[in-house]
Amino acid sequence: MLKDTRPYPLLLVMVLLLSFIIPTPPAKAESMSIMGSSMLTSKQMGDYVLLNNPTPKLTTVTIYQLAEIYLETGRKEGVRGDKAFAQAIHETGFFNYGGDVVPQQNNYAGIGTTGGGVKGAYFSTPEEGVRAHIQHLKAYASTEPLYTELADPRFKLVKRGIAPLWSDLNGRWAVPGRGYGEKVLEIHFDMAKITLAIPKVYLPANHKLPVAKLMIKSEVPMLVPDGSLFKMLNKDESIRVYGVLGNSYDVGGGYLIEANSSKMSAYIGRILIKDSKTVIYSPDGSVLRPVLSGEALRVYDYDEEAYQVGGGYYVSAADKPIYHLGRIQFSADTAMISPDGTVYSTLKKNTESRVYGINGNQLDLGGGYTVTYDPQQMKYVN
Repeated sequence: MLKDTRPYPLLLVMVLLLSFIIPTPPAKAESMSIMGSSMLTSKQMGDYVLLNNPTPKLTTVTIYQLAEIYLETGRKEGVRGDKAFAQAIHETGFFNYGGDVVPQQNNYAGIGTTGGGVKGAYFSTPEEGVRAHIQHLKAYASTEPLYTELADPRFKLVKRGIAPLWSDLNGRWAVPGRGYGEKVLEIHFDMAKITLAIPKVYLPANHKLPVAKLMIKSEVPMLVPDGSLFKMLNKDESIRVYGVLGNSYDVGGGYLIEANSSKMSAYIGRILIKDSKTVIYSPDGSVLRPVLSGEALRVYDYDEEAYQVGGGYYVSAADKPIYHLGRIQFSADTAMISPDGTVYSTLKKNTESRVYGINGNQLDLGGGYTVTYDPQQMKYVN
C-alpha cells in the first residue's frame, strides 16, 4: 500500500538548529513511568526515524501512520505511546530489522522472541501489532483492565503491575537486559529534540494569516509569553496556529500551547469530496466508510498518494478531492485579479471562495486568480 518516499533533507536543518540549544539531560529511567500521556507528535516521531533510516521496512503503513497508531492506541490504554514507539525503534533497529523478527510479522516489540531464530508472534495488521505492544507494556506497568480487544498473546503470562517504570523492564523485557529501559528513554530524548513541525507548512510564513488549526482533545493550558498560565482550553475547542516556537504552537499575540499529541491535533486544510465513489481507508488499507459527494474533511498531511484525515485514516489522491487551505468570506465587493494583473471580475459581498495558496497578502483562488487580503473587507476561515 502506501510507502513514504518523500525526500527529507530539511530534517538535517531541523537538527542543526538544535545545536544552538543547550539540551537538558534525560531524566533517569527510575523516574519515568510507562503509563501516562504522550507528549511528542507523529511528525516528530516519524521524522526522527527517517533521519536515521530513510527506508523503514513496514508492511501497509507509512512511518507517520505507524506513529499515529502508537499515539492513539497508547491514549486508549493510558500508556505513553511516544515512549512505546521509542522502544519499537530500539527493538527493530529503526525498523530496519536484521534479527529474528521480520517486517511481515508486524511485531514491533519482539513479543515471543527468545533468540536462536525464534521469530515470536505474528500479527495480521500494524494496528494489531501496535495494540499487542501497548497491551504488553500495560500488563507490566498496571493492574488496570484493557480497554481494547486483546491482541497480546503473552498478556496473561505477565504478573500485572510488576514493572511500572521503564527501569523495571531491565531483565524482564530483555534478558539480561542491563540498561534496557535507559536505552529506550535515550531514544525518546533524542526524538524529542526534533523541532516541532507542521506538515506542508514552511515557516516562518510570509503572511500574517493562520497556517493551521489546533483541535483540542482534552484540557490544555494556553500560556502567555513569559510562560505563565493565561487560560485553560477545553475539549472540542479549536484555536488558530500561526507558527511554532521550539516545541510549542504559536497561537498569536505571543501566546503558546505546548505540543502534546495526546491532547491536540493540528490540521492544515480540507478536502472537498467530488467523486461519489470516494471512501476513507483505514491505516491497513481496508475501507472504513464511503464519503458523500460535497463532504469536507480535515487534512493533517498529504503526499502524491493520499490525504491523511486523522488517526492514520486517509483518502486516496486518485479520487481527486479538492484540497484547499481555507475559505475567504467577503463583507464588501472585491476585485479578483487575473494572472496578467488585470481585474477579471468583482466578487460580490456576502459570497465566499476557496483559498488554495497564500503569498504575502495575495490569496490564490485557483487558476492563478487572486485577491488582495484586506481584513476590513474579508474574513479568512481555516
